[in-house]
Amino acid sequence: MRASSSTIMHRLLDTGYIDAKLKKLSYDHESHVVRMMYGDPTSDDNDTTVFFKDCFSANFNSWLEGITGTIPSKPGDSDFFIHDILIQDVEINGVQLYKCLMKIPMMDSTITCLRIEIIS
Repeated sequence: MRASSSTIMHRLLDTGYIDAKLKKLSYDHESHVVRMMYGDPTSDDNDTTVFFKDCFSANFNSWLEGITGTIPSKPGDSDFFIHDILIQDVEINGVQLYKCLMKIPMMDSTITCLRIEIIS
């Protein structure tokens, strides 16, 4: 049975993602899977991995506009910290999907997928 978006949101909140360091974010075009790993910036203990499976779309956009303080010369020069995640139930052409919107300063991210798996 498919979990509701609110059930997944509760499970995500329990992982303590707010202000966690984004350690990995990758999309495998062959398997249509997004892998996101986050956790304590000073330790790899208790990291959480989220798999977005059977993705119909995955969009990631890094940007510099509006940044104050130390300006990175390339995207890898700066750490990303998760401010918020929103999971919504959406239906597109009769297919029940999850839409994930993530607020991560210096990055926009939207993922639309069939399944979400959380490993913490």
